[in-house]
Amino acid sequence: MSRTTIQAERILPYRPDDLCRMVGDVRAYPQFIPWLQSLRVRSEEPREQGGWEGVAEAVVGWKAIRERFATKVRCEPAKGEVDVALVSGPFHALDNRWRFAAHERGAQVKFWISYQFKNPLLQAAVAANRDNVAARIMGAFEREAKRRFG
Repeated sequence: MSRTTIQAERILPYRPDDLCRMVGDVRAYPQFIPWLQSLRVRSEEPREQGGWEGVAEAVVGWKAIRERFATKVRCEPAKGEVDVALVSGPFHALDNRWRFAAHERGAQVKFWISYQFKNPLLQAAVAANRDNVAARIMGAFEREAKRRFG
């Protein structure tokens, strides 16, 4: 069984550093990510210019499925980067990158995630819906950006 990789790119009419801080604001995710039931930051170290690095634990649910996992998060608004890597949970592998760059119409946003669940049935179900997953993730973040930045 191989990893599933999802990529998306958008041009949004906001500042790259604002969008980077918003994506790095993982504590707010349960308010706007549809299947995220809870999230808590277990450890946190500040970085330069409003960034941080630490470990976050999330509970996700979809229909009868409920899973808990932990990730290492690094947010660096000055570089336009948010990186997420697996610490523990129902995955063999999980890596996620967000990149933000200035664009004439605001910001270019690149989203990339690659994962493999330990449970082959769960992997197959999510892989079969990967386009829907990408659209839902980007849509949730776009709506939150519009709410925050108008």
